[in-house]
Amino acid sequence: MSETFPFGSQYLRGLTPHPEDWESDLARMRELGFTHLRAWLVWGVLEPEPGRVDLGAIDRLLDLAGRQGLSVILLFHLHGCPEWAIRAHRECWYVDRGGRPFEPQPRSNTPSGGWPGLCPDHAVTVTLETKFIRTVVTHVGHHPALYAWEPTNEPHMWTDIEQNPPGVFCYCPATRSAFRHWLRARYGDLEELGRAWGRRLSSWDDARPPTWRFGYADWCDWRTFTADAIAEHTRRRAEVIRGQTRARVIAHAWGGGTALCAHLGAMAFDDWKHAELVDIWGCSGFPTRLGHIVTLGLSMDSTRDAAGSKPFWQAELGAGDYGSGLERNGRVRPEWMTLWSWESIRHGAKGLLYWQFRKERQGSELGAYGLTDYAGEPTANAHAVAAVGRVLNRCADLFLAAAPEPARVAILFSYQSYMVDWAEHRTCSLSIAALSGCYRIFWDRNIPVDVVHEERLTADRLAQYRLLLLPTPTALDPAASALLGEYVARGGCVLSDPYLCALTPDKELDTEIPGRGLANLFGCREEDIRRAAGEVPLLLPDGRTGVVRGSHFQATWLPSPECTVLARYADGRPAVLCRRIGKGCALISGLNLGMGHAPDSSLGDDLRLSLRGGSGDDIAAELVLGIARDAGVRAPLDAPEGIRAGLLNLPDGRALLLALNLSDEPVTGPVTFPERAFATALRLDNEETTPAAAAGGVDIDLAALSAAVFLLAPDPAGGTAPAR
Repeated sequence: MSETFPFGSQYLRGLTPHPEDWESDLARMRELGFTHLRAWLVWGVLEPEPGRVDLGAIDRLLDLAGRQGLSVILLFHLHGCPEWAIRAHRECWYVDRGGRPFEPQPRSNTPSGGWPGLCPDHAVTVTLETKFIRTVVTHVGHHPALYAWEPTNEPHMWTDIEQNPPGVFCYCPATRSAFRHWLRARYGDLEELGRAWGRRLSSWDDARPPTWRFGYADWCDWRTFTADAIAEHTRRRAEVIRGQTRARVIAHAWGGGTALCAHLGAMAFDDWKHAELVDIWGCSGFPTRLGHIVTLGLSMDSTRDAAGSKPFWQAELGAGDYGSGLERNGRVRPEWMTLWSWESIRHGAKGLLYWQFRKERQGSELGAYGLTDYAGEPTANAHAVAAVGRVLNRCADLFLAAAPEPARVAILFSYQSYMVDWAEHRTCSLSIAALSGCYRIFWDRNIPVDVVHEERLTADRLAQYRLLLLPTPTALDPAASALLGEYVARGGCVLSDPYLCALTPDKELDTEIPGRGLANLFGCREEDIRRAAGEVPLLLPDGRTGVVRGSHFQATWLPSPECTVLARYADGRPAVLCRRIGKGCALISGLNLGMGHAPDSSLGDDLRLSLRGGSGDDIAAELVLGIARDAGVRAPLDAPEGIRAGLLNLPDGRALLLALNLSDEPVTGPVTFPERAFATALRLDNEETTPAAAAGGVDIDLAALSAAVFLLAPDPAGGTAPAR
């Protein structure tokens, strides 16, 4: 029996949609080809009195879903706690940095009230949560319509969005105590902690979380602790669920995930740590313009790396109906919804859910985020995504078995460098621009990229990549920085932004830059560094000139004799250096080469933030791509201008080709595969599945803003294209 590709929508949240609409709504979902829906178990709605958990509505929803053949994901929303718990346990309220308790309130995603709930660092909160979770799972955990549980929604520390920048939490006595325990485990003794923080401490009570803006070591520790604590709360809740049922436990990250969260210091979450705790990992994403599709691709690739060998989902793709209350932005074009959906699948997602089916009827999100109109009738956007779902489920076995083409380029995500950025600026926009700009250079040319976490690196993992990029690597994890020399010695090529390991692991300024002894590997030392002023002219060795735009830094170098200068500033000083070591090479730039190519917005919803977007028309891409070519990086396919395409490989040698036309004009021409040969190509996104093979590739004929999916089969005789 064929498997089902999880395809559906968020549906129930608190008290909306109204129960009288459920039966007809779920019937419409099934008519559209949806297979899954998510329902929030809002604590304050389901337990109106202590110990009285009313699950009648959830029973009915599961029964209705079962009749329609829909699978249900139940999400515990403990941030919406009951009013009785708020009254009875004021000592468990979250506390802001000024020592003021935050009285739980309604919020945009919790109009039923109780947000942000009770601080889970208190034992009484844990007891109340555990009892509620166990009661619910015991009652409905064996319902045949149940697909999976989510122990929490988008696990991160909540922030006060009325403050600018968003307010940081929590400073209650229980959290302060937990922080001190974390510091003891990290540093061992008070003297080591004092040395790292650059101060004298006479008691562990002196180890207080910082409240003012300034400082690196204490702020980075404080927010890293919070990320660890959030993961621990997710682990604890997942264990309670698993103790009562064998159903899957899944979760997903906020707004494109950790690497795209401009408020990461305040929200404090780590996708990689959470993905270890669940069976399926995912992320949400709310693009508002077609151009945000590159950011969507980045969110999928970083989520895939966090998930490791586990499946990952596009868990909340915005329905393209944006705004709130009286501020309405209208629906996006259906073609964009189609392209965003296929872009998620192109990177290997094994599930696709939208936010959400009906428009929200209460709170500040009123009128927004729906695939349907006011009365619950499907819109053009709903029909557009339904067409995607039909292909996914008609060919579910193929999509579930396929894996993205292996990447030969990796971009290092440095959590600690993001923390330093946030401690300085109260936003991670600088780090995100550097990383996402590097990503876009390769995405634009259909070159697969992995986003790898600094704490998950091993020598063997690095060996699979021919090029490793280090965007804004101010404070790399010590183990990651120690691996760079071995990586280069084994034939790898590393390209770093300026200010490499400027800070020690304790966030103290090193005695030379590149720090941690890496000056010897890169064969240079920083002479000076400053903010780049607008366009920075560069001179290449062959006499060509160009400019780099958008860089934050401009560093000058003192190179050793074994360094080759790949680019110079207008005054002749070296800007980009290369030191070859055997078959490997270590390169460092005085400019942030990716920043001028960065997308211009994040994928969050109520915490959307504009980034340092760039035009992408400078010389930086030429430099980076030239380095990649020299390292042996090649695109696995060649496609016509305007086409973004990728391969998903099947275990039997076949492959799925996904081609997206992002232009406003039709595109025709061949997609070819320089290092592979396919004998046949069947187009899967129409009912005819007509042959569409060209010599060595696939002839495509795509209307403006459309996508096509092909099943490629190799030559049975085993012929291959000559390797380049």
